[in-house]
Amino acid sequence: MSTQSAGSGKGAHEALISGIAQRHAARPGGLLPALHAIQDELGYVPPEAVPTVAEVFNVSRAEVHGVISFYHLFRTTPPGRRTLYLCRAEACQAMGARALEKHTKERLGIDFHETTADGRISLEPIFCLGNCACSPAVMIDDFVHGRVTPERLDALLEESRGEPEAATPGMPEGSHTVFVPRDTTALSMGADDVAAAIAGEAAERGESVTVVRNGSRGLYWLEPMIEVEAGGVRHAYGPVQSADVPALFDAGFLAGGEHGLGLGPTEEIPWLARQSRLTFARVGITDPLSLDDYRAHGGYEGLARAVELSRDEIIGIVTKSGLRGRGGAAFPTGIKWRTVLNAEGKQKYVTCNADEGDSGTYADRMVMESDPFVVIEGMTIAGLAVGATQGYVYLRAEYPLAIRIMNEAIGIAEAAGLLGENVMDSGQAFHLEVREAAGAYICGEETSMLESLEGKRGVIRYRPPLPAVKGLFGAPTIVNNVITLASVPIILAEGAEYYRNYGTGRSRGTLTVQLAGNVRRGGLVEIGFGRTLRELLEDFGGGTATGRPIRAVQAGGPLGAYIHPSQFDTPLDYEAIAEIGGMIGHGGLVVFDDTVDMGEQARFAMEFCAIESCGKCTPCRIGAVRGVEVIDRILSGDDESGNLLLLRDLCDTMVAGSLCALGGMAPFPVISVLDHFPEDLRARRSPGGIAGDEP
Repeated sequence: MSTQSAGSGKGAHEALISGIAQRHAARPGGLLPALHAIQDELGYVPPEAVPTVAEVFNVSRAEVHGVISFYHLFRTTPPGRRTLYLCRAEACQAMGARALEKHTKERLGIDFHETTADGRISLEPIFCLGNCACSPAVMIDDFVHGRVTPERLDALLEESRGEPEAATPGMPEGSHTVFVPRDTTALSMGADDVAAAIAGEAAERGESVTVVRNGSRGLYWLEPMIEVEAGGVRHAYGPVQSADVPALFDAGFLAGGEHGLGLGPTEEIPWLARQSRLTFARVGITDPLSLDDYRAHGGYEGLARAVELSRDEIIGIVTKSGLRGRGGAAFPTGIKWRTVLNAEGKQKYVTCNADEGDSGTYADRMVMESDPFVVIEGMTIAGLAVGATQGYVYLRAEYPLAIRIMNEAIGIAEAAGLLGENVMDSGQAFHLEVREAAGAYICGEETSMLESLEGKRGVIRYRPPLPAVKGLFGAPTIVNNVITLASVPIILAEGAEYYRNYGTGRSRGTLTVQLAGNVRRGGLVEIGFGRTLRELLEDFGGGTATGRPIRAVQAGGPLGAYIHPSQFDTPLDYEAIAEIGGMIGHGGLVVFDDTVDMGEQARFAMEFCAIESCGKCTPCRIGAVRGVEVIDRILSGDDESGNLLLLRDLCDTMVAGSLCALGGMAPFPVISVLDHFPEDLRARRSPGGIAGDEP
């Protein structure tokens, strides 16, 4: 997401653009990577790029223009020297994002998609940065900042800095090991400054210290949470700021000494001890890019077993485990894999849908940043199981750190013979590539993602045929999300029964719940299916961050229903949540306190759908726009009762008539407001006025 600014003289960049296009033209689906490369180089995709790229790729100018215009993150005019991305998603709304948006626009004197008169800052909206447990969040260029108040935003704008360089890599090994997470959320709260402060203080005191940049444990309300290994046990301290470091040294924290920020032995922290971490077993423990560390903690045991088994045996184990897709549809993974195996095709593909765009979700980002090899291992096992030799990770551009780490990890795996023509000396090939998305939420839908991977606009496909039969480039294709694939290695390593012993009913294994929004203890909880919503919200989450009563929880992202407190005793499993009109989705839970205006949340659901619709079907493309208009009329007191009836009828039409889940499920939040919070869909003095901005 480069923001490099450049002149826009016509023809000034023709040779550069032509060279970039030619480098990508031979790649399958190379148009999107070519456009990314042009923008990375110039800061935008200038109009003169269109005919040049069209000629090199042998497509029409209209097709190139169509691709550029479809994706929100492609720019066609030079940006400012810095770009400020302001998150508008629900988890940030729950903690004051609307007030922050108003302040930012007034402070800069510009609206979204504009640049300050001095050319210093461009302002852009963005829907989720994956920093939902430390909201509201903003991103300046490629660096995310969490818990941003108007005052902090003003300071950040004055600093005008992007991502700081880490000060700790390359340090000599010492006799003490300190772990400082290099996860997006930890970084957003100052982890790099803490790591640098520890290194500097150790040098001043003559202490021999190695700083390891691990992943986060997921206790995000305590970030930056550092750990010290003392006597073979890790001791945790948090939340630590750079100013706390001298006092930590004074307290003897290198030996696990007592301090006001001390949390005791990490594994004994109740919030962690009550979890069942299977997929996230290594997260926060290992160095994300150390293959030796990964293997020392059980990594690649699943693949080692898989290479000794037949394809049928691998799929049989996955099927017996009860693993279902963790991306929302919850389709049985083993059945999908067997369909791909049995489908005819010389070439087959494995695709990882890492376009995690749901507000309140960050598990995909967290595992890719903190344990990338588990995703690579899971995809490799999938490839061996169905006879696929090529895999793609479709990774959202809003996660620049995850993109870098996944690319580095793939290179390490290739060098170790764990990817390539001869995986683990099995005689079987599997290649893997990261493809960067470009900011279209609809590309989280599987057929839209496949279109994008092919270098096209992310417009959904009619089904049938299913992607498992005719998917990427017309070949049989596995489409699974990150957590689904990351769950496969432990199933192969430990066996189907081991995994199946967790969970309940038809919901087997573990669920990665992400607590976000207005919640006291935001973070990732991995537990067996079957715990109640109340247990997650109260025992793990600790209620709201504001101390006020919880009024609503949105489960399953922007397409998920708002759950009323009377429903909080519902077990978290696929069938139970569906019975109350909700869905688990990616496992995100966005908490709102009693100051929230549910009428505005209903309006936002329709607005979001209108912005993100691919435009293929009328119920979604037009219905969402009309939904915003109808809700605006209700809130302004225009024929309130008639428009309420019209709104419900419109929701029913969108659910029944849309071609994919975006249009078909965007009404769910609206319907839940109509059913459980009708008092907020009423006339108010200021049409479009917003309540609940104060965190």
